[in-house]
Amino acid sequence: MCIPMNVIYLNGASSSGKSSLVRELQTLIPSYYLQIGIDIFIYMMPEKANRWESLGPCDGFTWAEVELPNGEVGMRIQSGPYAKDVNKAFHSTALLLLKSGHNLIIDDIADGRREVGIWQEEFAPYNLITVGVFCSLDELQRREKARGDRKIGSAAEQFYRVHQGVDYDLTVNTENASPRQCATQIVEHITSSFL
Repeated sequence: MCIPMNVIYLNGASSSGKSSLVRELQTLIPSYYLQIGIDIFIYMMPEKANRWESLGPCDGFTWAEVELPNGEVGMRIQSGPYAKDVNKAFHSTALLLLKSGHNLIIDDIADGRREVGIWQEEFAPYNLITVGVFCSLDELQRREKARGDRKIGSAAEQFYRVHQGVDYDLTVNTENASPRQCATQIVEHITSSFL
């Protein structure tokens, strides 16, 4: 079975289950798909560029406290000038990989419709499926705490923002279905779309 899709774009909050979903997709789909996301570029950045342990401006990425719609305080990532350049490199690299003939799975935490729209415009010459990765706020917060490697309050902030105004080709819920079941839904949707 050949999957005629150049880009599988996954958007969801931190701890929504995207990484597990990527691994299942790479296993289920016979052809090869490279995973790419902003985390890969953050790992390449020098530590001194980012400020993860405290608030306040920096050249890279840092945190800011924001009030959430439910009245609680969340943590939102802020991008300094160097971080913005790195994010541009993320987009440019994804396009270069596509032009080189590689299929991609994009693992993203988008700024709602605005940022998803940028990806859709950039990928207009390619076959693209957009997938919203959902789970409840309570489950996101439980996973965030259990992982121990995420800024507490960031998942809640992203919960309210990442899907705002986005019309997806497909949505999956990782709270009600396993990563394998969600990946199967995506593969079945893609194959049925090209029948």
